Amino acid sequence: MNLNVPVLSEQPLIVAETRPAKITKFLSALPVTNALETSLALQDELEILNRQKVAPDTRIKALETYRPAVISATESLASHYCTTALPLPEQEKQYAVIANTLWAEIAFGYKLAVIDLEAKLFKFGSNKLLALSLQRALDALRMQIVIYYETYRALPRSLWGELHQIFSLARARDLADQEIDSGSQEREVSISHVYKQALLLSLTDPQHLSPREIKLVCDYIMRFAHLAQLQPANNLENTAAIFLVSTGRDKPPVPLSKRLRNIDGENDLLLLTMDVARQVHLHIKQGQSGPFPPGAGLPDSANQPRYLDLLNYLLRHWGAAPKRIYSRTPKNDGIELVIGLPAIHRVLSNQPATPNEDNIPVISRPLSSRWQVLNISAGGMALRKLPAAEVQVHVGDLVCIKINPTSHWALGVLRWANHTENRHLDIGLQMLAPDASAINVHSATLTSGIPMLLLPEIPVIKQTASLIGNPGSYGPAKILDIEQEEGMQRIMITRLIERTNHFDHFQFSPL
Repeated sequence: MNLNVPVLSEQPLIVAETRPAKITKFLSALPVTNALETSLALQDELEILNRQKVAPDTRIKALETYRPAVISATESLASHYCTTALPLPEQEKQYAVIANTLWAEIAFGYKLAVIDLEAKLFKFGSNKLLALSLQRALDALRMQIVIYYETYRALPRSLWGELHQIFSLARARDLADQEIDSGSQEREVSISHVYKQALLLSLTDPQHLSPREIKLVCDYIMRFAHLAQLQPANNLENTAAIFLVSTGRDKPPVPLSKRLRNIDGENDLLLLTMDVARQVHLHIKQGQSGPFPPGAGLPDSANQPRYLDLLNYLLRHWGAAPKRIYSRTPKNDGIELVIGLPAIHRVLSNQPATPNEDNIPVISRPLSSRWQVLNISAGGMALRKLPAAEVQVHVGDLVCIKINPTSHWALGVLRWANHTENRHLDIGLQMLAPDASAINVHSATLTSGIPMLLLPEIPVIKQTASLIGNPGSYGPAKILDIEQEEGMQRIMITRLIERTNHFDHFQFSPL
């Protein structure tokens, strides 16, 4: 194996504390209400432990004592960087870096234990410790992957390679299906289950999800990853819901139908997700019929409207590989971008700045920002934030763009984001309509107008007129009155087109 571990010091300046009772006393004295201070203290202790020689059983006992505190601390850190718009502010970046470092140190410790256990001349009785170390190392690497996805950063080299190596060793030692106390969940979790969690998450294209959605996906995968199957690679005629896992390469799984090389029968595995997709489909049917039954095995949050949308997203990614409809053309132009329904409504209606309580106009930064176009297709485009653009975005944001001063504002949705290695923020847009109108809508419960956007009918592509409003504005058969120059027009909402954390998009019929 070629695992990334720290160099061990023969004569450390500070001897690591390895006695569980002493570690427990140290942990109890940490300021649990200060996640940053607690995390830095844990980081210091783990760095000391992981840079000196310690017997593998002693190291594992120490790591098992530290691990629950690391889980708690990193969850607290995630509550900061997962709720912030992009690009991440410096403090939230620091929280993400520290969380990643803590899990990297946990991974270092268990990888060192694996190496030492494998080096033992006589391995009698060490299988239990080896299985525990392999599972914990895999889980720590998986958590690092989650953090990279949550912060829209590219994964570093070797992370997938190490994940594959560790699982391959578990298979070679016949330990892959051995279940181990997870330490943070109510049931035991096998090594293969942890490995499949990482594989399934990568297949959901997390750059298209918000951090909250990534957390919900991780929860769903934790509950149902056992339904996915791993088997030796062979040529199959039907490639639907089958993904190629190249355990000899530093790569995530890819759809079998999109592989660019011949199958390596010695190192490749196939991940079969059809049974997971069937489970998702069952949950979708249950959710469409009303609240999920108690035996569905889902969290309480599953009865929120957005959860059903997320299940449909998972079904598309685990049931069959999504296909690109349009080709991309590289570009290097500039473009104006407006983000969010309130700002778009003001731009399209040419509204002035809203006065404050003293009737003094609010002086704020411009509603639009300048971005660089990276590539463009018939369905959307990729943009890069220019350094001068002071703007914050979320995956799922409603946006409008103007290519030049004389063109219309076109409407789109921000589908993915990516922090590049050069600290750029790149985003991907899917276009919804070539133009839109800012309107005000009234309902029976609200006397003041509700700002919405009216998307025109496009007969050429058989696209009917539709409305976009704030989250929660959609309701089946809901009656609304649209303000128009000739008076009010009463409509009824007929069908939900899309719902994100930032808007509802739906069709309607005049009454």
